[in-house]
Amino acid sequence: MNRLNNERGFMLLNVVLLTLITSFAAMILMNAAPRLTNPQSVLRLTAIHLANEQLAVLESLAAKGELETGNCPFKGESDDLTTTNAGKPITFKVTTDVDAEGNLRRVKVTVTIEGDEDFELTAERTIVFVPNQTE
Repeated sequence: MNRLNNERGFMLLNVVLLTLITSFAAMILMNAAPRLTNPQSVLRLTAIHLANEQLAVLESLAAKGELETGNCPFKGESDDLTTTNAGKPITFKVTTDVDAEGNLRRVKVTVTIEGDEDFELTAERTIVFVPNQTE
């Protein structure tokens, strides 16, 4: 019984050290988690952003009466088409087809990765075209 009285604080010290080590390991894992994301999901989010950016510019052009039919080049910054994933540059290609149906424009934006036949994202939207009114 005398021996247990001398080691009374030993169990408490073990619990405190174990809690510190566990919380330190949890902090390390939480900081490492964003670096372990799926690169495919990052590429898909970038492609969605590029498609939405192109559609927004085309809607603006349609509102001004300046949207032409046929193939339309990417209207954003050319730097936006290149991103770095896992240390290597990835280049996106944005193609846009615009079809006319009266005052409506059917817009189809396709985003692909150059050199990757498996990656493709397509966004379609119908935009109201406002003809240029000259006074």
